[in-house]
Amino acid sequence: MENDLITQTLKTYFLKKGKNLKVIQRYLRIKYNLAMDEKLLQKRLQNLSIN
Repeated sequence: MENDLITQTLKTYFLKKGKNLKVIQRYLRIKYNLAMDEKLLQKRLQNLSIN
């Protein structure tokens, strides 16, 4: 999977710091003005875990 903003955020906050997806979703919305659906974040996380 390419190393874009969402992937970097998931690696940093979910895998390393143990934050949940709601916190990551809020972080992306506030800091980068990205409205991400939680299901999309879950799918990205699954793809990240497989690779």
